[in-house]
Amino acid sequence: MFTVGSLLPVEGVPPGSTLLIVGPPMTGKRGLAMELLAAGFQAEAAAVVSTDSSAADVRDSMTRYADTPADQVPLGVVDCVGDSHGSASLGPLDSRVSSPADLTGIGMELTTLMERLYGEYSPRLRVGLLSLTTMSMYAAPEQVVRFLHVVTNRIREADGVGFVVAHADTMDEAHLQRLRSFVDGVVEVREHDEETQLRVLGLPEGNTEWTGVQAETRPAAVEATAEPAVTAADSDASGSAPADAEPGTAPATTADGSLREIFDAVKDEAPTLTVANYSGPPEELAVVERYFDRHGVDVREASMDVDQPRSVALLHRGDDLLASESVPAVRGAIDIDAGTTDTFEERHTSDLLTNLERSVYGASAADKGLLIDVSHNIELLANRTGSGRLHAGFQSLSNLVGDAQAARIYERLAASGVEVHVYGVPDTETTVPGVTVHEEDTEEMADSWFVVYDGDGDPERQAALLAHELDTDNVYDGFWTYKSDIVTRIDDYLTATYLDGAATVGGRSD
Repeated sequence: MFTVGSLLPVEGVPPGSTLLIVGPPMTGKRGLAMELLAAGFQAEAAAVVSTDSSAADVRDSMTRYADTPADQVPLGVVDCVGDSHGSASLGPLDSRVSSPADLTGIGMELTTLMERLYGEYSPRLRVGLLSLTTMSMYAAPEQVVRFLHVVTNRIREADGVGFVVAHADTMDEAHLQRLRSFVDGVVEVREHDEETQLRVLGLPEGNTEWTGVQAETRPAAVEATAEPAVTAADSDASGSAPADAEPGTAPATTADGSLREIFDAVKDEAPTLTVANYSGPPEELAVVERYFDRHGVDVREASMDVDQPRSVALLHRGDDLLASESVPAVRGAIDIDAGTTDTFEERHTSDLLTNLERSVYGASAADKGLLIDVSHNIELLANRTGSGRLHAGFQSLSNLVGDAQAARIYERLAASGVEVHVYGVPDTETTVPGVTVHEEDTEEMADSWFVVYDGDGDPERQAALLAHELDTDNVYDGFWTYKSDIVTRIDDYLTATYLDGAATVGGRSD
């Protein structure tokens, strides 16, 4: 049995088992998984796949949970965000995969890491996937399910134990049920009567009742009792607008451009993938199209005047050719082999994928669920940092206060030390403790969904989502990014246009 101490209301987890930890955002799921991974460092080793924070961040967190010096922790991390977040150093057991969409690459690196830990450190392994929700932002549901199936088989073969984190509230119920079918047990987390609770389902000793979560399993930022960061609402900034300024009017000092101009500029910089003389099966091309769509790259087909080459993919920016490769080679480089469910196949290296800019991800004709997942990812990054400034546009302020979970998240963000500004058309009375509310009755705010975090000046912690609603309700065109220059540009625009010189009264910007 793998011990879990007092973290779960069970005696232990049988070897070969994987537990899925599910629940709403900011209920301590990630912290619980980290503590469960760290609980065995006295005689075991751990492998972590991180799709939402760098290897350095994972290592820092794990050493705190384990109360062990960093150089004594038998931990390896498959870092799936390092290229986007910068050049954070890797540990001796760490590796990097340049995109969370590269599930085959992640699986191959995880398999290599598990074999190395097993041979050099301990035959008892704990494996963490942080998180499946983030993977689902970049890959199709069937790919994520296939990936989880392969990984749980690896854990079972190694007689290890796995802990997988996912948000239950935004994931499609049918998709969540498919994921549940490939794990051995589920840890459900909820908030009930202002208490965080959990229960364990599916293990041999039987299901448990709901029980209170140990306080230390929740992230420190969520539990912080320090005063919220000082915001514009708490001080008289120089150059403020007159106290009788009309709500929704533009302040005297504004940045050049608009959110739409920033959006269009970023989209214009994205490359295009042209598939010429394609003669293969439609499903193979569909895999390629889904992958590039999540990277903000338009895919189009074209016929050439010559018979050869056939089925070639051309990555270009205008007339500038960046790379070219056959469609089967690209498909083989990005997808888990569709003909197997128990292994990660060796694959081709891809010059085309190497040349693809991976730090701006597309959300073309995206539904609301995807954007909620992206938003939560940025909010959680800010929460873990516990400082800096976050802007969030809700279109209408009722979208914030009418959603108890969203209001709770933003109250906790402010309590963690993050300077939080929320924006929207003032269609309801809006008050969230510690949060500065900007009532902006403008077309820009009515059309824009954004979450922008400045990382407290750290380029490796900056992130932004920017989307505009299409004519169809709840369908959006947008992108999300970890590129510091783009995040800074959006943050600068919002700060100059809506914060600098804006009068604030009682936590509300008027």
